[in-house]
Amino acid sequence: MYALLDCNNFFVSCERTLDPTLEDHPVVVLSNNDGCVVSRSNEAKELGIPMGAPAFKYKDLFAANNVKVLSAKFELYNFRSQQVMEMAKSFLPNGAYEIYSIDELFLDFNGFKYFNLNEYCCKIRQKINDDLKLPTSIGIAPTKTLCKIANHIVKKETDRYASGVYIMDSKEKIEEALKNLDIENVWGIGRRLSAKMKDSGVYKAWDLLQKPEMWVRKIMGIHGVRMINELKGIPQLKLDKASDKKSIMVSRSFMKMVTNKEEIAERIETFAIYCAEKLRKQNSCCKVISVFIQTNRFRKELGEYKDGFSIVLPNPSSSSIVLAKYAHSIFEAIYKEGFHYKKAGVMVSDFVPDNERLINLFENDIDSKHIPIMKAIDKLNSKYGKDKIRLGGMSGKNTYGRAILSPEYEEFLKNNTLPEANYRFQ
Repeated sequence: MYALLDCNNFFVSCERTLDPTLEDHPVVVLSNNDGCVVSRSNEAKELGIPMGAPAFKYKDLFAANNVKVLSAKFELYNFRSQQVMEMAKSFLPNGAYEIYSIDELFLDFNGFKYFNLNEYCCKIRQKINDDLKLPTSIGIAPTKTLCKIANHIVKKETDRYASGVYIMDSKEKIEEALKNLDIENVWGIGRRLSAKMKDSGVYKAWDLLQKPEMWVRKIMGIHGVRMINELKGIPQLKLDKASDKKSIMVSRSFMKMVTNKEEIAERIETFAIYCAEKLRKQNSCCKVISVFIQTNRFRKELGEYKDGFSIVLPNPSSSSIVLAKYAHSIFEAIYKEGFHYKKAGVMVSDFVPDNERLINLFENDIDSKHIPIMKAIDKLNSKYGKDKIRLGGMSGKNTYGRAILSPEYEEFLKNNTLPEANYRFQ
């Protein structure tokens, strides 16, 4: 059996760990640049606020219903996510798990023959709630696809499954679930595919099982055959182990289109410095740095332009000074006057561990001089808060465009050493 542990309304729940007064109040968390709703409390959902709602369109609704509107705090969500994952993994002697997303974790309970899985998962859920104050739901089933469905059920029918755990362990339970599940809610079936299925009379997950295998293979290929077996309770999808990062990217869409060259250059250098910080957190150096810039693709009348370029570094580096310098030189090469720029980014790739750097005999190793400086900056920022100590080229403005932050968040950043995430925030 497998289980899917899912954190409920994760970003909002994380906010409530910082500010308990948010409990029982409608809360929404906004995306980069405070643009769209990316997380909602149950109270906010009841007000009819949809996921992805543009904040400016719902401004009056927020005010009329005293909705607490918050900027996203990605460092906090990363920190809480890894706390949840570590706590859940501690309940697995076999160490078999898969981190599926920032708020979802698959657990492998194969071999737990003499355990009452329902009670065991209730203990996991209770431990996370007691220690971290984060609510979770757990769906248990013979396959990963059915786990997704079991978790969907327990979150949708909270009154029926007040324990927050639902185990789908019989053919009768599986059949009932599939007969009630809309086809678009099956894991792996998106909007386009569900429309095609409905044209062929497939409205529920159960309807898909009634179709011949040849039809499924024609519409979905081998992926569809695997899905059918998963829905029948025959495991097809194994747990995936997290692979090592092959690149790190920091990119942002600007709140407003930017025409000032110096302003874009400052953002590019800041992104490179953030990449360097991430490299140092994982004790790595990069061999390649890339930069891109682009205009607003929705404003073609202003002119379209995008370009990017990569440089292979003379020596592997994690120095903020070195990476900012090379990022700036790339920017100078690709920048063109007369355009309204909307997005820019920096990516570093081709990593090597710090202790395995091979130095080019014909180049000076500048990093060796910068290492003590970088360590001092990292230590001071860890103690006093993000970007409190920074290079002269940085403005110190937050790059996410987050206006609604709090003193509690600043205190959190000061008091915690944050590990690097294994996923990207969109």
